[in-house]
Amino acid sequence: MMDEQEIRALEPIYTGNTRHLTEGEAYAIKNDPNYVNEYDDESLLENIPGILLAGSRLRPNQPD
Repeated sequence: MMDEQEIRALEPIYTGNTRHLTEGEAYAIKNDPNYVNEYDDESLLENIPGILLAGSRLRPNQPD
């Protein structure tokens, strides 16, 4: 069961605030494989190249 706040957060995107989404519609949107949640940590990490996450052992701007 989705709470009212989650459902209301989807409304501007999917209805343009012209009507309220039903719980069934909101559930279908959230479970759609094409749905992208901007606060989803997993999708954020997928968009960051691995080299940036791994860091670097070399520090060219540091004196020896």
